[in-house]
Amino acid sequence: MKHKLFVSALLGVSLILMGLISCSSGPKPAASTIEEPGVQTETPKTTADEKASESSDPSKLPPDQAAESALAEAVARAEKSRKQAFDLEAPTTFAEDWKKAEDFFLMGREKAQVKTQLSYSEAITAYTKATDAYDELALKALPLYAEARRQEMAKARADAVKAGADQLLPEQLAVADKVADKAKTQYEGGDYYTAAAAAQEARTRYLILKTGLEAYSVQEEIDRRDFAKYDAGNYSLAEQKLQASHQAYDAGDISPAQNNAEEALLRFRLVLNKGREMNASSRSQAAQAERQAAQDLKANVAVKSDFERAQAVFADAEQAFKAEKYDEAADLYAEAETLFADVKTVAAEKRAQALEAMQAAQQKITATEDAAKKADTVLEGGSR
Repeated sequence: MKHKLFVSALLGVSLILMGLISCSSGPKPAASTIEEPGVQTETPKTTADEKASESSDPSKLPPDQAAESALAEAVARAEKSRKQAFDLEAPTTFAEDWKKAEDFFLMGREKAQVKTQLSYSEAITAYTKATDAYDELALKALPLYAEARRQEMAKARADAVKAGADQLLPEQLAVADKVADKAKTQYEGGDYYTAAAAAQEARTRYLILKTGLEAYSVQEEIDRRDFAKYDAGNYSLAEQKLQASHQAYDAGDISPAQNNAEEALLRFRLVLNKGREMNASSRSQAAQAERQAAQDLKANVAVKSDFERAQAVFADAEQAFKAEKYDEAADLYAEAETLFADVKTVAAEKRAQALEAMQAAQQKITATEDAAKKADTVLEGGSR
C-alpha cells in the first residue's frame, strides 16, 4: 500500500517537471514595456510655469493693438517735428544737433521692424527722443529762420522802393507792408507755417511791384526812343500783361500778378533789344556811307592816319554788334561816322586846294604861253 502511494507521488512530480520543461521550450514572451522608476523616454513637456513665463516675456510676445497704436502715434509726432525742424533749416544751421536727432529717428525706424512688444516699446522710446530733439532744434532754429525771412523781405522792399514803389505805387506798397507786419507777429507767436506763408506773400508782393515798375521803365525807354515800331506785337502784349498784373495784385491774386509782371518785363525787353539792334544797324549803314564817301575822295590816301583811326573805331563797332552790345555798337558807329565825315571834309579840302593849285599853275602856263606867242609875234614883226 505504501509502495503504491510512493509511485503515485513520484509520477505526479514527473508530470509537473515535464510541464515546466515544456513551457520553457515554447515561444518567449514579449519584452515588458514597464520601465524602471525614474527613467524617462518621452520628450520633456513644458511646465505650466514655463508657459506662463513665455506668455509674459515682451521680447517674445507679438505687439498688441495698443502697442501698434502707440507706435503709430509716436511715428506721426516724430515725423511732424522732423518736418518742422527741416523747414526751419535746422540741418544747415545746426548740423551736429540735427544728426543726433536723426540717429534717434533711425533707431526708432529700425526697432519698429521687429514685431515684438519689447522692440515696439524701444521704438516708441527712440521716436519720442527724436521728437524732443527735433522740437528743441526748431526752437533754436526759429529765431535764425525768422531773421533770414525778415532780411529777405527787407531787401525785397528796398528793391521795390528803389524802383519807385513809394512814389508811383504807394497804396500797393502799403498792402505788402501790412502782410510783412503780420508775418513778424506770427513768428513771434510761434505760428511757424502761417508766418512763413505770410512772409513769402509779402516778399512776393514786393517783387511784383519791383518787376512791374521795371517793366514800366523799359516801356518808357521804348517810347522815348521810338522803338515800338520794330516789334509792335510784343509791345502790345506787354502792355496787356502789365495791366493784368496790376489788376491781379489789387485783387490779391498773387501768382497771376507775378506771372503777368514777369511776362510784361520780358516782352518789353524783347522790344527794346530789337529796337537797339535796328538802331545800331541804322548807325552802321550811316557810318559805311560816310566811309565810302571818304574813300571816293581818296581820304585813305590823302588823310591816311585819320582814316585808319576812323576805320579802327568802325571795327570796334562791328565787334560790339556781333556781341549783341547794340547800344555800345551804335555809339561806336556814330563816332566812326563822325570821323569818316571829318576825313572826308579834310580830303575834300585838300582836293580843292590841289585843284586850285593846278588851275593856278595852268593859268600861269597859259599866261606864259600867251606871252611867248606875243614875243614871237613881236620878234617876227621886227625881222621884217
